[in-house]
Amino acid sequence: MADNGGAFDRVFIHISDIHFRGGAVGDVHDPDNELRNELEFDLRRLGTMVSKLDGLIISGDIAFSGKPEEYEYARSWIESIRELMGCGNEDVMLTPGNHDIDRSAVPAGGEVERLQRGVREAGSLDEKDGALAEILRDRNQGEALFRPLTAYNVLASAYSCQVSASLPYWERDYTLTDGTTLRFRGLTTSLFSSPNDDQQARQMFYGNAQRQFKRENNVRYAIVGHHPPSWTLEGDAADRKFQTRTCLQLFGHEHDQWCMAGGSSVRLIAGALHPDRREVGWQPRYAAVAVSVRDESHLALRVYPRRWSTEEMQFIPDGNSRLEGYRDFLVQVEPRVPSR
Repeated sequence: MADNGGAFDRVFIHISDIHFRGGAVGDVHDPDNELRNELEFDLRRLGTMVSKLDGLIISGDIAFSGKPEEYEYARSWIESIRELMGCGNEDVMLTPGNHDIDRSAVPAGGEVERLQRGVREAGSLDEKDGALAEILRDRNQGEALFRPLTAYNVLASAYSCQVSASLPYWERDYTLTDGTTLRFRGLTTSLFSSPNDDQQARQMFYGNAQRQFKRENNVRYAIVGHHPPSWTLEGDAADRKFQTRTCLQLFGHEHDQWCMAGGSSVRLIAGALHPDRREVGWQPRYAAVAVSVRDESHLALRVYPRRWSTEEMQFIPDGNSRLEGYRDFLVQVEPRVPSR
């Protein structure tokens, strides 16, 4: 793909796994204060490479323990990044991760754990979907399942990204240069999170409502979520649906950044902005994603992966074997339908 001099239709910053920890941020002893400051410098550098920055996407684990004070600091930080990028409130897109759950609201043997277990122990995928739908249609049970996200929803509501039993996802539309729509859907992947997450792989669940995509003329779907399909009960079923129904998938949770094409879609795992320093291979990461119309049935996606350099003590491009600081993809979409 030829370099277009930064003239993209839309450019989004994708960040995940910030883990703002109560009592450890906002003062001179904050270990990640310098790192976040360098992120701001790097965003300014990126701003010289592209024509504009259209939106900020944070795919979960904004907090560490899902507590209100963690989101109070997160709000002030998000606002500083939003203003630096020149975006409006509607251009900030958030989804919850497992650390955005208030785990004290999921006690062992309590109502939430009982509801989670009822879905997990249902038989087929259809039966699991039915069990979750029954819970979410029941006002009391649905509210109970979403209660651990109460503090997160206060933050998310400031950007119209709150989720609930009646609507467990949000959508946001961006118009591309040919008049088609890039529609982001923010998934809630952490409803089945609990204090036992570290011992439970493939225990998250999207549910049928979040896996369905109503096909519309000239609408191209992109999804944002914390847990990729490999961490869910749906597994391959969700993987196939996302690869065929979306052009772009943005996830977090896995603290290693990578991007790849599959089906008619590109999947980007963000990496962690604040990985635990005790992790093997600790390396803060984030990315920019540029979207452009190539022709009536193709979108061009360019991903700018950014990584922390312990040598230069700043964010730098994560180059490939061709010494390019970006990855290019061409994805096929349904042909544009001309307006009458």
